[in-house]
Amino acid sequence: MAVNDRRHRLVAFSLAALAIVICSLFAWQPDSIVDHRSLSLALALLLLLASLLVCALYLRMLNVLAERRRAEAMQEKLNRALRLLSACNMTLVRAEDEYALLDEICRMVVDKGGYRMVWVGYAGQDVEKTVYPVSQVGFESGYLKKARITWGDGEFGRGPTGTSIRTGIVQVNQNVLTNPLMEPWRNAALQLGYNASIALPLSASGTVFGALTIYSTIPDAFFADEVALLEELASDLAFGISTIRDRRRHDDAKEKLAFLDAHDSLTKLPNRLLSREYFDQAAAAAERGQKRVVVLFLDIDRFATINDTLGAEQGDALLIRVVERLRSCLREGDAICRHGGDEFIVHLPAISDVNQAVVLAENILAAFAEPFQGAAGDVTISFSIGISMFPDDGRDFDILLKNADTAAREAKDSGRNTYRFFTRNMSADVVNSMQLRHQMAGALKNREFLLHYQPQIDLANGNIIGAEALIRWNHPEFGMVPPGRFIPLAEDSGLIVPIGEWVIGEACRQQSAWRRAGLADLVVAVNLSALQFKRGNIEQSVIQAVDSAGVDAACLELELTESILIKDVETVLETVRRLKALGVKLSIDDFGTGYSSLAYLKRFKVDKLKIDQSFVRDLMTDPEDAEIVRTIIQMARNLSLRTIAEGVESPEVLSLLRDLGCDEAQGYHIARPMPAEAFVGFVTGRIAPQQGGQ
Repeated sequence: MAVNDRRHRLVAFSLAALAIVICSLFAWQPDSIVDHRSLSLALALLLLLASLLVCALYLRMLNVLAERRRAEAMQEKLNRALRLLSACNMTLVRAEDEYALLDEICRMVVDKGGYRMVWVGYAGQDVEKTVYPVSQVGFESGYLKKARITWGDGEFGRGPTGTSIRTGIVQVNQNVLTNPLMEPWRNAALQLGYNASIALPLSASGTVFGALTIYSTIPDAFFADEVALLEELASDLAFGISTIRDRRRHDDAKEKLAFLDAHDSLTKLPNRLLSREYFDQAAAAAERGQKRVVVLFLDIDRFATINDTLGAEQGDALLIRVVERLRSCLREGDAICRHGGDEFIVHLPAISDVNQAVVLAENILAAFAEPFQGAAGDVTISFSIGISMFPDDGRDFDILLKNADTAAREAKDSGRNTYRFFTRNMSADVVNSMQLRHQMAGALKNREFLLHYQPQIDLANGNIIGAEALIRWNHPEFGMVPPGRFIPLAEDSGLIVPIGEWVIGEACRQQSAWRRAGLADLVVAVNLSALQFKRGNIEQSVIQAVDSAGVDAACLELELTESILIKDVETVLETVRRLKALGVKLSIDDFGTGYSSLAYLKRFKVDKLKIDQSFVRDLMTDPEDAEIVRTIIQMARNLSLRTIAEGVESPEVLSLLRDLGCDEAQGYHIARPMPAEAFVGFVTGRIAPQQGGQ
């Protein structure tokens, strides 16, 4: 079109020149025809004017044609932009993947829009505020890799792309050659034919997250209507990206909720809901193949104590490590689920030999013989494992799970760190336990609990210096219920708190009665539950008990476990100080069996260490036990603490303890626990009673 315009203008100027030449010829005629000169001049002028008029009309016609062609070209570009916008919107409606959408939009901008190159850059949140290309189509030849483009207010952030991201305003660069802000990229852009560009910000929820940048080979390529359409395209693209991201977040949230519905949030193991599905599938397959499905119920031994010792955060971390080790014990195809708390379920599908369950249980117990190392020291984990089988022990998941749980309780009652297969006799024991738990609250109200007292002697002279108060339950139907049967139930139900308060009060009342009977003041030791210390108001319970009985607080000794002292140390330390201020004596029960170090003994002003009977029982035959007892006695002496050994059952053990320097002792060799009335007779006459039992 530009060549044709130049040709038409050349024709017009040629006609004008020809008219001037003709007029000159008319004006310079010979003298012989002077009479006709005036006429000739007039004709020449008329011809000149006619020629100039023709030229003017011709040039006007050319301008009109040029304007029409420009309008048609602009309309064509506008139509292309409209078609591009429509096609992009159709793509946006169907888009599911963000980066696939960007690639498709960039392709259409080049193919349908006729532009040289287009790219999308996202605003990085790094220190330099780098703009990272995420999609590009068109003639580029490594331009974006070499170009340094940022959205900061520096030299490399003041170009169209960086400025549009920083300000959120469309940036039109009509001439790369003359725009001073294009200096860092001018040469590379011109070599690739980038003569004009436009950068359109992409924003969502009021925040600009990137830009769509388009390059043209023609300077002054972007007119107002086209810019408006491209701006609408960028706005639609940003909305599409935002929609995809929202949809993805929604899908992720749904997926996460679905996962959490079926999985444990801490260990990421399947929960009981998914465990049921695993079992149903395994049971159906086993029935078709005439095989068994084994359900193992795993209960971590004494995990509440471990968790109290380590704290909740480290306890959770330990559970995750426990799961990792459990996984290493399983076969391919076995499923492990978290039942809750410290309990796990393992499914063994398609079992043809029961011994496979035995092998797995023993492998688990062996794997956990190795302690876990941590900042607080080594921690040993063991399991009580119960095993039930489909279809032998039931066909329903809930029944099999209950039976495996029952077997695990039997394993726990058998000393822990072992496994038991379910038997029908176990169900009756579970029913009895549930009945006892239900009746325990009434037992306290109905005065069914009583205390037996086991004498404690001074090894230096053999004198009785005190007694340990041991609770008994005289059940109206079952008779005397052993403490090992109902104390764990009381701990689980929380009834240990009011029962413990009753024990303190009853021990003080009995001590007052002994005084009235003529006995010298004796120290009565009472076991204190960790739950009672944590949840009960132990200080107020002691004050009320000694005041009500009218006894000296120095005659009451509270036996604390190590786990009480090293959990929430500062709070416990303050409580211990207040108890000591009352005059109460404090001892550490079962010393040497806990998970702590001995450093805390220097902070807690306890009076006595009680050597656990597991070390005392084999003192004469086990050199390691003897060394442990000797070490505890020596350490206590260095800290000015007294020691008492429990579980003394022979004169030889008693004599060795005396030689090792132990201060006090109790056990069957001295006397069995006995009712309060018998205790009076024992103290006054040193006559061992025939009744009682531990």
